[in-house]
Amino acid sequence: MKLPDALREALTKTGLPWEVENGKKHNKVKLAGKLVCVYPHGKPRDVNRRALLNTITQVRNAARELTTK
Repeated sequence: MKLPDALREALTKTGLPWEVENGKKHNKVKLAGKLVCVYPHGKPRDVNRRALLNTITQVRNAARELTTK
């Protein structure tokens, strides 16, 4: 599965193990085995750009939460 470069970079920067699962309508992003967010299939266009930016923010927030425990 092809991930947007910005999302792959955000996931790598967390330093946590991560995986992306293909769902029926959305991709599921997991950090350290915990589901942290979902984002729609397809290429990021102007309409979907907000979804990608929100996904990156959710990954960063979840990583911060997981590492401070």
